[in-house]
Amino acid sequence: MILILKTGTTYKSIKTQYGDFEDWIIGKMSLKEGEYLIHKTENFQTLPPNNNYTGIVITGSHSMVTDIEPVENRMCSWLVNAHDNGIPILGICYGHQLLSFIFGGTVSYNGMGIVIGSENTLLTAEGKKDKLLGELPSIFKVYKAHKQSVCHLPKSAEILSVNESGVIDAFRFNESTWGVQFHPEFDQNITKAYINELSEELAGEGRDVLNLSDEVVDVAYGSKLLKRFKQITEKV
Repeated sequence: MILILKTGTTYKSIKTQYGDFEDWIIGKMSLKEGEYLIHKTENFQTLPPNNNYTGIVITGSHSMVTDIEPVENRMCSWLVNAHDNGIPILGICYGHQLLSFIFGGTVSYNGMGIVIGSENTLLTAEGKKDKLLGELPSIFKVYKAHKQSVCHLPKSAEILSVNESGVIDAFRFNESTWGVQFHPEFDQNITKAYINELSEELAGEGRDVLNLSDEVVDVAYGSKLLKRFKQITEKV
């Protein structure tokens, strides 16, 4: 069974039309009823029920990782223990930042403001060999919507992909814990809906909102990545 740690919820307007983070993950991963359990963990204190989880997916959130105090935080300690026990873990966007943070990395606000839309990510040499990302092209488009990014990773991490400016897009700890800054669970419509929801803030940053939305392309690799993670969990 795959555990989906729901760390937040999307905007009401998007949820009404498209569903929420966990719905998109379940759909793109082609999970069936009984193959997953959803646990809300917004307060980071309530632990999921005991189970023999084969994998863990940490959702995105509109909260900021820098607002979390990892010391004596029950959920952070639980995730470290799951990692130590070799359970495959995939952190998405906020989950990516959270994993970096609790293992000793640093996270901060993006200097250029909101990162949103579709853009290229480039696999590193290690990424091309990775069992999760290695089957993807060396350069591929991803969806993004985030205000914070991982600045520095602990030495135990391997960087798997970066954006065209060299900012970390994906990493791996040991053999079975991954973080991806992008949103493999998004689609073109959801990404455009995020741009629309954040249009005032983006305009305040001097961004051309209409052009930003028009530049969002159809991205095909989200399902492949999430289904590959499912395959990895089935081998545990």
